[in-house]
This record gives sequence, C-alpha cells and structure tokens, in this order.
Amino acid sequence: MRITVTVPRHLTIAALWFGISAGTWGDGPNGPTGMNPVLAHYVLPLAAGSHTFGLKWRLPHDRTGTSLYLTYAWSSHQPDASVEGPIATLALPQT
Repeated sequence: MRITVTVPRHLTIAALWFGISAGTWGDGPNGPTGMNPVLAHYVLPLAAGSHTFGLKWRLPHDRTGTSLYLTYAWSSHQPDASVEGPIATLALPQT
C-alpha cells in the first residue's frame, strides 16, 4: 500500500502511525490504541507538504470474511494535538 499525507502549512507532525484495527482507535498515554499490528511508526518531524509512505501487510488467514480498517494516528506539539481515525475499510475475501 502507498499512502500520501499532506501536512498543512501551520502544522508540524511530531509522530505518525499507520496500523490495522478491528474497529476501535483512540489516543493512549504512549501513542494510539486499537492498532494491531502497527505497520509503521515515524518519529522524525514532518514539515508542511506532501509525504508518501509504503506499507506492507499480509492478509491474515484466520480473519477471512471480516472487515478491518487501515488507520492512522498523528500528534504535534505546535499546535498541541493528537488525531486518530480510519483511512480505509479492508474487506477480507471469503475462502
């Protein structure tokens, strides 16, 4: 998967996560919750502009016929913010 993130001019992303969720996501004391597995975690600051990331993930054989979510979470210090949510629904095929 390739994901492009566009950071607005007034924001610097301090940390960015991408992961897979069964339907829950949120902000925990040590980062996002509900991501299992975490596909990527970036801690280098992302300045304004467009950034593209490549993610690898294998479809789990024990979850066929269900839907999972590709999720994101990011945090910044200026302004102080943390945001989490879904990017896409991943409908796993039935076997």
